[in-house]
Amino acid sequence: MIRKMACAVAVLAALQGCASVGVEQMTVSDGLVTSAPNGYPYQETPRTQIDQRDSLIIVTHVRWDPLAGSAGKHDVIWTWYVGDKVVAVREKQMPFEKSPYRMSWRMPAAGFDPGHYRVVVSIDKKIVDTREYDIVKLPH
Repeated sequence: MIRKMACAVAVLAALQGCASVGVEQMTVSDGLVTSAPNGYPYQETPRTQIDQRDSLIIVTHVRWDPLAGSAGKHDVIWTWYVGDKVVAVREKQMPFEKSPYRMSWRMPAAGFDPGHYRVVVSIDKKIVDTREYDIVKLPH
């Protein structure tokens, strides 16, 4: 009997370790917009102007407790706006494996006309980060 109870407790503990952490339990610790030449690695250096010839990269860092545990899979949506008009949406289910977790989206800035943009990052339909920047066409 004691052996069965010990096994049941072990199974419950294992199942709790697999349970997903909800977005309400996550905290954004940092975020930025940056750029890099197309196809090249990037540095996490915040930028307010992105050259239309480069790649645009949106980075958001999130944390949750316990720090070592997985938060499960979550739907992440990046939505770009000019004023109140949606101009692009990208969506991906991501495995939040370990806290802190870095999520990012990279795309060519050439897909955007020069101007002022706002990107909203959502996890499971809850807004967690918002960044603003300008796309510029620099002379060659």
